[in-house]
Amino acid sequence: MRCKKCDMIPLEEFGSPADYMNALRSFHGMILDGSVEVVYESMPIELMLAGGINTCPKFFHQFRCKTCGTLYGMFANMTAGGQIKINEKVFDPRNYPDQPAGKES
Repeated sequence: MRCKKCDMIPLEEFGSPADYMNALRSFHGMILDGSVEVVYESMPIELMLAGGINTCPKFFHQFRCKTCGTLYGMFANMTAGGQIKINEKVFDPRNYPDQPAGKES
């Protein structure tokens, strides 16, 4: 599934905002060199790299390898850690509507 271009992306969990930002910087470099493309971002990467991390406690970014099409999701909860993993499909927030008030799943 993964190719030589994206096989070096670590599939891992991390525990701090600094780890998330380091991973985001690595993905940003891959965007700039044309290896991956952004397919979803809960907050623009450029804003986060400019210090916007304090505006929201949770972030999700998804990238697609331009060579093999593998999707990588990177999620972080700034109080509980996060992870990088392979995703099966592109995230679409319309597929996850908010629950109406008073309703539990």
